[in-house]
Amino acid sequence: MQRKISIVTPSYNQAPFIEETIQSVINQKYPDVEHIIIDGGSTDGTIEILKKYPHLHWISEPDRGQSHALNKGFRMAAGEIVGWLNSDDTYCPNIFHLIAEEFNNKDIFVVCGDGFETDDSSKVLRPLYSRHTQPEDLIRYWKWKYEFVQPAFFFRRSIFDEIGYLDESLYYAMDYDFFIRLGLRYKFKYIRQPFANLRLYGESKTGRNFQKIVPSYIHEIHKVSRRFWGAPAHLKYYDYLFSFFGAIIFSVMKNILFTPTSKSRAAVKRLFGNSRILSSES
Repeated sequence: MQRKISIVTPSYNQAPFIEETIQSVINQKYPDVEHIIIDGGSTDGTIEILKKYPHLHWISEPDRGQSHALNKGFRMAAGEIVGWLNSDDTYCPNIFHLIAEEFNNKDIFVVCGDGFETDDSSKVLRPLYSRHTQPEDLIRYWKWKYEFVQPAFFFRRSIFDEIGYLDESLYYAMDYDFFIRLGLRYKFKYIRQPFANLRLYGESKTGRNFQKIVPSYIHEIHKVSRRFWGAPAHLKYYDYLFSFFGAIIFSVMKNILFTPTSKSRAAVKRLFGNSRILSSES
């Protein structure tokens, strides 16, 4: 039995990339797929591209951001299986049949795979792996044990009835929050195979953040992580708290002792002068 797959794509002024995104869905050659594009009112030629593809289900109107657009698309989805593909990302060839086959198992609710990071010209930069995505690893983001490839996740539409939709108050970490909630309720079926290409470039949301000393998404990830620490009345809260502060202390000490160009090392030099241990560049 062919299970219907719904792909939801939020979009805003992504004319340079969105046609490649659309084509990556078409090229799956899967017989029962709907591609829903929720556009925020693009003015850069995106709408002209969407009009070229009559199979698309799309709307273009102002929204309250990416999470709001995605939630609109998720509510429109008619497929039993749902995927989330941003308008500058793409799918790897011939993965939909494999994913649909996994969902023939009624006990499978979430399937995830690996992928690649690409640049603005679709050149592969490095492989990405959806590893260590258990809730404990996600909550303890400061250990960086995990890495998830957001467009390489597929889930049953019924999961929204259990865990709800994306948190529309989040700008960066809506996927992080969503996957923690998913993991607390369902076991992920991980397939060690590339499913999707995640594009990273200077003008992307992630690319702009990498240019900052402390990326804004780190603050938002911490805000989300704290939601799952529990109340201070419980011991688990202090387990997370001490683990978090321990990681910060370790990171600062590592920079002071072993990273000559770090800001931590420069600050200590200003405070205590060029001691022998700090002035060494080895």
